[in-house]
Amino acid sequence: MRIDQLRLLFDAGDLQSCVLLPAVLDAGPAPRWVLHVKRRNGALVALCLNRKKNGVEVERLFHSLDAAFQAARDIGFIEVRVRG
Repeated sequence: MRIDQLRLLFDAGDLQSCVLLPAVLDAGPAPRWVLHVKRRNGALVALCLNRKKNGVEVERLFHSLDAAFQAARDIGFIEVRVRG
């Protein structure tokens, strides 16, 4: 989902928690991160880019934890878990 959609769900009370995970399929010298949120129904949803690539949503990769934390704050979260 895009950040604006997640912000609306957060305001509606549908998002419970936010977690940052290392990007699994990203091979590189520095770790990259993906942001996932847990909905009230238990589903995990990833933050995606605002544009689609070949008609498919692509997860947004963060190069630093600071940038990922800022995206979580933009959604509305004040607490984020990091799993490494």
